[in-house]
Amino acid sequence: MDEIRCAIEYREDESRQSPGRIVGTLITYGKCARDRAEVFAPGALQWPDGGIILNEQHNRQAPIMRFVPELDGAELRIDAALPDTQRGRDAATMIRNGTFTGLSIEFRSRAEGRSAGVRQIRQAHLSAAALVDSPSHSSTVEVRARPSARRRVWL
Repeated sequence: MDEIRCAIEYREDESRQSPGRIVGTLITYGKCARDRAEVFAPGALQWPDGGIILNEQHNRQAPIMRFVPELDGAELRIDAALPDTQRGRDAATMIRNGTFTGLSIEFRSRAEGRSAGVRQIRQAHLSAAALVDSPSHSSTVEVRARPSARRRVWL
């Protein structure tokens, strides 16, 4: 029997480090909450340069990751790779199966007022966000598929 021996090298694609990307809207400035009379003025939220923690159901004992929110028009958004940790994989599964349907924010109001019975937050410190089963501010969340695996093979 003849044999052909070749060197082979396998490299993991760096983009495979995630169970998927979490993409969603944290809040839309100027839009009233669904469950209470509350609205955030455009640009009202500030957060630390290093970003904020994303956790499960506002449980500080269940952090998933840290991310920097992105402003897209009137929407404050998340678009980040979930970590390849047990919490990251669980978060992806629970978003995909409908357990978590939205996002919620944790904030401390610094300047606010009332108009026609609506709490208007003009300035606030954003300290964290959470995956939740019942969002207040019409937020959305989804997990986009991880990029397909690529393998390099030399023969």
